[in-house]
Amino acid sequence: MTLAEAIANYIEQRKKAKLEPLQKKRQKVLDKGDEAAIAVANSEYISAAMPIEESFKPETWLTKRAKQAKQISFATHGAKFTHSDAKATSALVIDNTVLDKRYLVTSSLPEKKVDVVGNAAYFDIAKLLNLETSNESLKEQIESGTSSALEGFTSSTELLESWIEGFKEALDDKELKVNSLTKQLYFPISNCEKNLYHLICPLFSSALCHQLHEKVTSSRYGTSKEVRDARKAGNYHSLMDVNFPETAIQKFGGAKPQNISQLNSEQRNGQTFLLNTSPPTFHSQAKPPLSHKTIFSHQFTRKVFASLREFKTFLENLKPHENNFRTRYKRDHYFVIPIIEQLLHYASSIQKIESGWALLPECSLKAEHALWLDLNNEDLSFQTERGKRDWLPVVANDFATWLIQQLKNDEHYLLGDVEHAYFHKLCLHHLTRFERVTPAKGNF
Repeated sequence: MTLAEAIANYIEQRKKAKLEPLQKKRQKVLDKGDEAAIAVANSEYISAAMPIEESFKPETWLTKRAKQAKQISFATHGAKFTHSDAKATSALVIDNTVLDKRYLVTSSLPEKKVDVVGNAAYFDIAKLLNLETSNESLKEQIESGTSSALEGFTSSTELLESWIEGFKEALDDKELKVNSLTKQLYFPISNCEKNLYHLICPLFSSALCHQLHEKVTSSRYGTSKEVRDARKAGNYHSLMDVNFPETAIQKFGGAKPQNISQLNSEQRNGQTFLLNTSPPTFHSQAKPPLSHKTIFSHQFTRKVFASLREFKTFLENLKPHENNFRTRYKRDHYFVIPIIEQLLHYASSIQKIESGWALLPECSLKAEHALWLDLNNEDLSFQTERGKRDWLPVVANDFATWLIQQLKNDEHYLLGDVEHAYFHKLCLHHLTRFERVTPAKGNF
C-alpha cells in the first residue's frame, strides 16, 4: 500500500464513522418493512448523508484540515501538563545530544514518542500526518516541503502548496510565548546593574513520561507479570523479574484528559506514574558496647520501652482474684518472653560485629556479658572460658534484676525475690536454648 492509498483509506474510514449513526437509524426502519416509512427514511438519509459525502471528498477534506492544522502542534513537552488553562507554547525536542550522561532527560531517549497538544477536536489531523508506509510518513514529506503522497488528490499546484504550508503549522509552534500559569524562572546573565535575564520556562516532558508509563505498564501487565506469577508459585522462569515498587499515580486533565494532550488521553488514560524517590530509612548500625557496663543499658531499655510500658499497665490493672493460670500464662507469653526474645535478637546483632573488641582496654563491659556477646573472639583463653558457660546464670540474674527495676511501681504492686527468681529461671531457659543453636568458634 502506498502512502497516497493510506491517506485515501484514512479519509474513507473517517467518513464511514460519520455515516454509521445515520445508517443504523435507517436500518431500524428497513427492518420493520413499512414501505412508506422506508421511503421517508431513505429520503432523510440521503439529505443527511449528502453533505457528509461532499465534505469527505479528499480534496475538500484535505483543504479544510490544512486550514485547521494550526489548532494543534506536535510536541515532546506540553505546557498544559503544568496547568490545564496555560496558553503557553509547547516544545518539540528531537535533539539526542546528551550534555551530561549522569542525568536522565528527554534527550537521553534514542526514540521519543511525540505527543500532540492543542484543540482535541482536531487530533485526527495528527493521525493523518503520522500515517506511514514503507518507512515513509506524511509528516516527513511535509517537513521537507514537498509531498508526493498529496499530489494525487489535486491538480492544482497552488492548492497543494497551501496544504503543505497549512500542515506545516502543526509540526511546531512558530511563536514562543509563556503564560502566567506556567512555571517561570528569571536567571541573571549579567551584573545586577543591567538587569539582564534569561526567562526559563520548565515544561513537562510527555515523551519521558510516556516511556516510563510503558515500562511500568509492561512490568505489571506484560511478560514480567508471568515472571512474578512464577516466583509466587516457586517455579523457575528464564526471564528477569522487573518491578517498580511503591509508585504513585498523577492525574492530568480530570474527566477530560484530551484537553491536555493526545497521548495523555488515548494511551495513558489521563495518568502517569511517579517513582518512589523518598530517602532510605535510617537503620542504626550495631556497635560493640565498649562504654556500657552491662548489656542492659539505656540503649537496650529504649528498644523494649513499649513492651515494658504494656507490661506495667498489665500489672497495674491486675485484681487479687486474677492470680490464676490464665493470668500467669498471659504474663509469660505476652510480656516476659517477648522481652527476652528482644534481648536475644539484640545480642545476636552484637555477636555479628567484628570480633576481638571484648579484650580492648577501653571495654568496660562486665566479663560474663563480654563472654556472651563477643562470640567469635580469636583469643584461646577467652573461648575456653566462654565454653564453660558459667556466664549463663550471671546474665540471667542480671536480666531479672534489670526487669524488676524497670517494672517497679510501689503504689500498685510489689515485686520481690519470688518474681526475681522466676524471671531468672525463665531467662536462663531461653538463653540456654539460644546458646545451643549459636555457632561456636572452633571446638570449644
